[in-house]
Amino acid sequence: MNSKREILDILRDDATTNEQTIAAMLGIGEDEVAAAIAELKEQGIIMKYSAILNSEAMGEEAPAEAMIEIKVEPKLDFGYEDIARRIYRFSEVKALYLMSGRYDFSIRVEAGTMKEISKFVWEKLAVLEGVRSTETLFIMRKYKENGVIFEKEAMPGRLVVTP
Repeated sequence: MNSKREILDILRDDATTNEQTIAAMLGIGEDEVAAAIAELKEQGIIMKYSAILNSEAMGEEAPAEAMIEIKVEPKLDFGYEDIARRIYRFSEVKALYLMSGRYDFSIRVEAGTMKEISKFVWEKLAVLEGVRSTETLFIMRKYKENGVIFEKEAMPGRLVVTP
C-alpha cells in the first residue's frame, strides 16, 4: 500500500501530525490512516515516537553525549548478535549499530557528564567479553539531527561557491 509509505514519511518528518491532518494531506479517509498506523505498529515498523531535543537550548541541563566506536572479537559460539545484546542492555546506550569499516559497532551514549560516560566505558563497556578496543568521541555541539537544523537562522537554499 503506497499510502503507508506516505504516512511513514509524514510521521518521520513530524510525529505529532494527527490522523485528520494526514488524511487531508493524502486525500484518504481518517479511518484508513488509523488502520494503516495500527498495522504499522503491529508489524513493528513504527516502534516509538520520540522528541528531538536541542541540547544547546537546554544549557546545563543537557546530558553529555558521545559516539563510541568498538572493535570486537567474535567467537564461534559468541558472535556479533551476542555482543550486541550485552551492549544494548546498558541504560547509557541510546543507539547501537553494526558497522562496516574500521570498527564493528558504533554506539551513541548519554549520561549526566563526560566523566560518567568515561566511567561507563572503562567499567562496563571495555571489560565486556569480546570487546577488543573502544574509541570515544564526545559530541561537543549538534548542528543537525534527524533532518532538524539547530541553528536559529537556517542557511539559505544555495551555498556560495568560490574558486
